[in-house]
Amino acid sequence: MTYSLKNVFYLSFEHEYETSDYNAQNEVGITPIDVSAYVDPIAKGSRRGQGLAVYRIHAMAGTSQNTPVQETEVSANGFALTVKPYTTTGDGLASSAIDRTDLGPASDVCIWAGQNFGTGSYAGSEPLVYTVCEPSDEVPFVVVRDTIYAIFQCNGPSGLSADQVINYRMECAMITLDTATLNQLLRTQTV
Repeated sequence: MTYSLKNVFYLSFEHEYETSDYNAQNEVGITPIDVSAYVDPIAKGSRRGQGLAVYRIHAMAGTSQNTPVQETEVSANGFALTVKPYTTTGDGLASSAIDRTDLGPASDVCIWAGQNFGTGSYAGSEPLVYTVCEPSDEVPFVVVRDTIYAIFQCNGPSGLSADQVINYRMECAMITLDTATLNQLLRTQTV
């Protein structure tokens, strides 16, 4: 399937990362996003399995909805969307809850990853969100698991200095998969 207005729809997600949960360096958050309504990896009769193709992702980090990270923020943080399954979810978890490769292109199951930098430690700079891994219109990430996880790691020297809100908007399409492709994706997305 090609990326087109006829096929693509949007899925959005937002989560607030509070200073009370992220008051030390390397604390992490894992939040599940249920996409089971869009994914059915089981072929039934002549019906093929169905996956969720994620073509583009737009992300914003701010101190509240639609406001940028405060200029006084001193932390630098990583955040990502992944299909890696986690048994523990929540906010303010120990850094061992995620693997260091989960937040970037070294992970085969990372859909999108970014980093945001406050300017409190970087005088004269603007708060920024850098994308470090993303799907494309030509090669979407095809989800065949029923949960996407939003993960976050606070890398600031002393935790967050203000609550942060991360917003995601995924441009997606439901696609039909042949058995060989589906089996390959199921193997890849089982870590």
